[in-house]
Formats: sequence, structure tokens, C-alpha cells
Amino acid sequence: MHQPGHRTPPIPIEQITRIASDFFEGCQKTVLSPTLTEAGFSGSTTYIFTHKHTGRRYVLKQLPRHLSLEQILWTQNLATFTHNQGYALLPVAIHRHGGDKFLPDATPKITKHTDGSLWQCLEYIDGKPCEVPQKHQTLLGAKALATFHKVASAFQMPLRRSLCGWRRRTQQLCTIITSEPELPESNKVDNPLHSELRALYTQFVRLIHAPETIEIIRGTLKHKMSAIHQPALKDCRWEHFLFSESRDRLTGIIDIDGAGWDDPAVDMARLLGSWQLENQTRQEKLVDLWPEAFQKYSAIVEPGADFSFRVQILHDTGIICGMDRWFHWIFKEKRQFPNMKLVLRRITHLLHAAPAAICRLERSQTPLNRN
Repeated sequence: MHQPGHRTPPIPIEQITRIASDFFEGCQKTVLSPTLTEAGFSGSTTYIFTHKHTGRRYVLKQLPRHLSLEQILWTQNLATFTHNQGYALLPVAIHRHGGDKFLPDATPKITKHTDGSLWQCLEYIDGKPCEVPQKHQTLLGAKALATFHKVASAFQMPLRRSLCGWRRRTQQLCTIITSEPELPESNKVDNPLHSELRALYTQFVRLIHAPETIEIIRGTLKHKMSAIHQPALKDCRWEHFLFSESRDRLTGIIDIDGAGWDDPAVDMARLLGSWQLENQTRQEKLVDLWPEAFQKYSAIVEPGADFSFRVQILHDTGIICGMDRWFHWIFKEKRQFPNMKLVLRRITHLLHAAPAAICRLERSQTPLNRN
């Protein structure tokens, strides 16, 4: 999961223009008009720059402060590699003009502001996300993921190895069921939002630490799952998949800063699972909701053993682990996010989906439900 962060203090527009000028030369600098976009979970400042004469657009994006240069360079090179292989759905960073005395020569697509923040400029991808998909949009999403995984499997740039999807989940689940939960203190300031979050955390603790839930989680931890370890997007919720206005074409996949080496099943679980979280009237397994999407994926790339099972387990455990992470960030690390109402909405969706996810995890421990 791509870590959300703090919103940085606003930077004066003349400084934003100065940052953008590092990526453009000559008269281009004077014909670019900036527009601030709405902050997402990461809190990164993002501007859309539009060429006043041609209408061409670019995205000037502050990179999340928790990301290392190694991670930033890896995702930039991944996007360039896939683009060179004919896969044009990922945003490609453009080169900085001239050198930057604050950055090594190996970072030609990054510039550094005087406040220490790092920035990149991307080719703009037009389109809108689809919150409630029809079968055709799920097929387009599955096709885009499968094609990306097939192309990206040849990308060999090393990155510091991290735990793969299932191993990471089992580690977090073990911590959840063995730790003694602490109810956060009531906020001394009259803050209704904090009170709502505290109430949600209380519900989460009661649900997850119920004896029957702990037994189900322990049973889930016994699963032995094969996994493919290769480049994956990881943070690929439905909001990051852009479609044409008629929704008959997928135009791009954005916000790939959290990409890394992982099980491709993580990507399928995140995309289809996020669509299910937005539309919780149906609580079947993802493969039963969208069988054609799984068929489309498998027709393009070999998904490995028990693919639909891996996707489902990663989705259901991701609901539990996702809530745990959000509450850890809010109450342990005391993070403040640019849009706390959006955070509240995300947590509420996860909490509403948790009982059905726990039931599916219980059924997954029956051999007949392995497929």
C-alpha cells in the first residue's frame, strides 16, 4: 500500500512556476499556465500546467517525502521501460533541463526545491476513473494489468527486496492478533471527526479481537500460497485507472509511486477489491463477481497456481490489514491528512466490508473453496 503522508505547506505560485521551469526551456516557460489539483491521500502537491497556445498539458508533482531516491528512480525507469516496449498506459516523467547542484547526475527527471522537496514533471494522461464498473470496464482493467505484468516481467532494474504480498500479510496479521489493542484517548478538543474515528477504531477492535475472528485468522495463516515475484503496481485502486469519456477505452494508470516487486495477484486484488468496496451490495468472491476479468487476465499472461484464490485471500486480508494501518497512522503516528473526510470514508468502507471478508476467510479454509 502506498503510504499516505502529510500535506506540505502551500508554496507561492511564483516558486511553483520556477520549479516547473526546470523542465522547460526558452519561451515555453512563459506560456505555461498552472492549476492546483485537489490533494489525494499522499498529500503531495500537484499542479497541471497547460500550454496556452497548444493546449498540451503536463503534471508537476511533488514526490512523497517518505520515498527514497532509489524508489523514485525505479518507478520512473519502470514507466519508461514499459513505454519503450509499447505499453503506453503509465505516466512517463520528462527530463529536467540542465543540471541540479543539489541532486546526483543519476536523477535527470527530478528537481529539488529550496525547501528540500523533490519534484517530477509527467506527461498528462486524460481520462476519468470509473467508480461503478460494468463488465467491459473490468475487462479493460484486467487486460491492462495482465499486459503490464507481461511486459514488466522483463524489467530487471534491481530494487531493495521487500516481503512479498502474502508473507507481508501474514506478518501483519500475526502482529494484529497477538498485540493488546489500546483505545486512543478522547480528544480534549471538540473534534467530531476524531470522535468518529475513535468510534470506528473501537468497532474494529471488537470485531477483530473477538475469539471467533482470531481463530479464523489463525486458520488463514496456515495457507501455503505460491507467489510470483516481479514488478507490480501495488497501489492500483480504481481511482488510479482512467477511462475515456465513453468508458469504452482505458487511457492510463496514474500514481505509480508505490510500485515495486510483489505478487501480481496483489494488483488484481487491489483493483477488483476496490471496486467491490465501493459497491458493497454484492459480497461474493471476486472471481464469482467478475469471472470474465479473470479469464481475460489468464488469456494474456500465465498467472501462476491458484490465482483466483491468491487474489481473494489478498483482498480479504487486505481489508483487515488496511484498517489496522489506517488506525496506526492516525492514532499511533498521529498523522494529519489533507482530506480527513476522505480518510473517514475509506475506513468506513473497510469496516463495513470486514464481516463479509471474515466469512470468506473462514470458508477459504475448506478444501472445496480453494478454487
